[in-house]
Amino acid sequence: MDGLETKILITLGVILSLIILLGVTSRYLTKVADEKGFSDHRKVYVSNFFTVGYIIVVVIVLISIWDVSIQGVSLFISSIFTLLGVAFVAQWSLLSNITASILLFFAYPFKIGDHIRIQDGGENSIEGKIINITLFNIRILTEDGFDVAYPNNLAIQKPIKKIKNEDPHPPSKSLL
Repeated sequence: MDGLETKILITLGVILSLIILLGVTSRYLTKVADEKGFSDHRKVYVSNFFTVGYIIVVVIVLISIWDVSIQGVSLFISSIFTLLGVAFVAQWSLLSNITASILLFFAYPFKIGDHIRIQDGGENSIEGKIINITLFNIRILTEDGFDVAYPNNLAIQKPIKKIKNEDPHPPSKSLL
């Protein structure tokens, strides 16, 4: 086999690995979303985040395999990162909410439909039923009917109490 055939086989292996990794990640995210009762659209947000990350890694690997000029690629990438850096600094709040959304997806024990209280110092505390969790906020329906959007980046900084509602049909006590 010559060098070109080897590069083509390695490229196909990398692309096949990407497809397998995307499938495994999708199954894992579906499992986590089902266990925690998260909505499908929330799973799609997180899945897209991982897909973009995997594709960036694959592009870097393929650039290495095909011996693309490091100087040309580095100039292009540094220009892109400079533009993205300026945009991200300008939009830090949005990025922190997206990052917090991913943390909430994997780490927090509440889901849509749960009744919670976010402890935010006296009058700023929010209590109600979670009606949606998006990339940017947790939507809470308060007892007085207000639909409150609480930012994800603040939610991971505050204590959140999951309020247990009394079960109208408690389990019967066994005589044994």
